[in-house]
Amino acid sequence: MLKKLLPFLIILASIGVAIMLRAGRPDAEQNEPQQLSVVVDAMTVNVQDAYISVSSQGTVAPRTQTNLVSEVAGRVVEVSPSFVAGGFFNEGDVLIKLDDQNYRAAVSRAQASVAAAKSLLEQEKGQADVAQREWDRMSAEQQSRIRAKELYLRKPQLQEAVARLESAQADLDQAVSDLNKTTIIAPYDGLVSSKNTDIGQYVTTGASIAETFAVDYAEVRLPIPETKIAFLDLPSHTGNLSAADSMENAPEVDLVSRIGNQDYHWTGKLSRTEGVLDTRTRVLFSVVQIADPYNLNSQNSRNNEWNDEPLRIGTYVNATIRGRMLEDVIVLPRYTLQANNVIWTADAEGRLRPKTVEVLTINGDDVYISSGLENGDRVILTRLENPLNGSPVQIKEIEGVVQTVQAIK
Repeated sequence: MLKKLLPFLIILASIGVAIMLRAGRPDAEQNEPQQLSVVVDAMTVNVQDAYISVSSQGTVAPRTQTNLVSEVAGRVVEVSPSFVAGGFFNEGDVLIKLDDQNYRAAVSRAQASVAAAKSLLEQEKGQADVAQREWDRMSAEQQSRIRAKELYLRKPQLQEAVARLESAQADLDQAVSDLNKTTIIAPYDGLVSSKNTDIGQYVTTGASIAETFAVDYAEVRLPIPETKIAFLDLPSHTGNLSAADSMENAPEVDLVSRIGNQDYHWTGKLSRTEGVLDTRTRVLFSVVQIADPYNLNSQNSRNNEWNDEPLRIGTYVNATIRGRMLEDVIVLPRYTLQANNVIWTADAEGRLRPKTVEVLTINGDDVYISSGLENGDRVILTRLENPLNGSPVQIKEIEGVVQTVQAIK
């Protein structure tokens, strides 16, 4: 009987012990929940005047490019040492000479024709003078009997002699011109990009001899988005590029190209725009001029004051165009701008506060704020996953975060 009751007695004893322990335990302390503050980076903003810059990209191209073509036929008998791909030449240099024997003979024949025409003209003048004197000695009755007075006075013959002399002189001019064209002279200071002929080769009239381009200026064609046009002082597409003052006042452009592991800089001038918006991409193409891209003129060092590296044709460059000054703006890193144009700030008590701002423009990594923030506002720079209005934060002040928008006056 005792063995049967023993399990029930153990269970009852355990329940009793549990009741005694529960009754004797102390009451649990209740503490109010505490909000933990997050450490964030922030910057104090100030309204300022700042220049805006517009970035673009393009490829360096020559301003003047020429396909040299032979205007006469002949065999190449002489070429200049600089007439090679990549060779530099100066204006007036002889690049190629063609065999001119036939053209010299043509000049001699034309000179002989001119001499003969002059002699014939002198003869006709003498005969016309004789006819005029005879006419003057005639009576009126004798003169009336001559029906072809002009022919008697040899005026048609004199006009024919004059015409023959003019024709012979024109043939001589053409022969001299053809003779001069056997010597191909450089039209400007330039560089040979490719050549299509060499010594001993026979070239025909109209045959391509070489491709050359001038080295006084290079150009870069830059696309500017339609939304950025208002922030640039663009020159007119009809501007006079030869006027020194217009180029002096043209906006400066910083060109950068990475060669190897180093960035090289060049300075150009925004000389003109093409004046037509691309209907597909909505961009306006502008043209930047760079003087002396190959550094051949030592007096022109101001256009390449960063380095001595030549700006070769075909180089891909990144361009930064200095734009207008924007008055009373606040410039912030672009990532601080949240959806619906919200900027998170910290108030005097160290709590998060959202502010809706008016964005003037977004340029690269910077956002330009025209209103919504005031001097002394602390903008949160740390990216918060789920920021809540009124959440406490610990501020870590940072100065000079936006380095690219220092006010220039």
